[in-house]
Amino acid sequence: MKKVLFGLTALTLAMGSAQAAKLTVWTHYGTGELAWVNAAAKAFMATPAGKDNTIDVVVVPFGDIKQKMIQSKGEAADLVMSLPQDQIGELITNGVLEPVDSLISSAAKSDLAASSQKAFTYNGKLFGFPVFNEAVAVVYNKKLLPEGIPKTWDAFISKAQQLTDAKQQKFGFLAEIENQYNMHGLFYAMGGYVFKGYDKGAPNQKDVGLNNAGADKAGQLINDLRYKYNLIPEGAADGGVISDLFYKGQVAMWQTGPWNAEAIRKSGVDFGIGLLPKPTGATRNWAPFLGVQAIVMNSYSNQKKLAAEFANYLVLPVNQVAFSKAGGRIPASKAAAKQLASDPVVAGFSKAAQVGVAMPNIAAMGQVWGPWGDAVTLIAKTKGANVSKLLDDAVKQINANIK
Repeated sequence: MKKVLFGLTALTLAMGSAQAAKLTVWTHYGTGELAWVNAAAKAFMATPAGKDNTIDVVVVPFGDIKQKMIQSKGEAADLVMSLPQDQIGELITNGVLEPVDSLISSAAKSDLAASSQKAFTYNGKLFGFPVFNEAVAVVYNKKLLPEGIPKTWDAFISKAQQLTDAKQQKFGFLAEIENQYNMHGLFYAMGGYVFKGYDKGAPNQKDVGLNNAGADKAGQLINDLRYKYNLIPEGAADGGVISDLFYKGQVAMWQTGPWNAEAIRKSGVDFGIGLLPKPTGATRNWAPFLGVQAIVMNSYSNQKKLAAEFANYLVLPVNQVAFSKAGGRIPASKAAAKQLASDPVVAGFSKAAQVGVAMPNIAAMGQVWGPWGDAVTLIAKTKGANVSKLLDDAVKQINANIK
């Protein structure tokens, strides 16, 4: 998931009288997507539902939103556009998210993908208006790889090595291997799991499988990508560094997500999008985390009716098509996705989303990221790393945190 860092700023869009109701919307979007939100707010205020009201669009860093919601409660935004499903469990248990079953329109309920709505269903209640799905995939340079991504793992490694010359800043394959979110696909393929049953939508927080035999193999594979296969040297696992190299035509294959779609389109690189092959010795196919982001409502909001009207407006198919074109997101709207079926970005990342495993939305997921992330970082950065011990220590900390 992408963490867009901006300072706290506010853009106020107003129409109508001094008695107009005021709606505050927090977003972490930047560039084209932020412009789209502001344009949508202005257009909404020209509709009967939005007329004579004021909407403040406030940019808040992604990493700050959850805690600001919990700490600010009634002082926080009426709506947040948008948050991923792995954050809602903690927000719900802190009493700051409003169920929207009675607020979402019947048209939106019918149009928004059932899987996306399921991701935001907690204890039988819907807690968001799904906007888009996201999953990492492999974006490749067709000039460097005209035959596409190799179909087998051995062929993939071999081709990546052939195209790598670190001294010349040319690379066959780059990925953020120090980041646990990006490496989920390898953990899953090798037999590891976050919570038992999470891939079936029934996570058991008492059974964390990030240190089982399969997880150990995944960790070793991550370490091997750097120290055995010599594909991803230190300094070349940073997202900003990788993207810059890809846009310059110096990377053949790049594992990334749709949050980079706008820049990929503008780079001038002739690109394709596909999936990583099944690793040698894997028990399952590579499967990235499937993230869903939705507009969520503050339970302390005094403007729930107006907030719901605006949220329903934002998820209209016509608006979701425009939003996708602004940033390359995969819309949760089925009608919008159908209209965008010929878009190479949407079609490519949709393939990854279709095979992805949904991130758990239970509160315990918040206790997983830190220890798991620390372990993956050390595994990726340490030659000869004791993978088993690092993952054992991480799971011990996760279990202690959950208790």
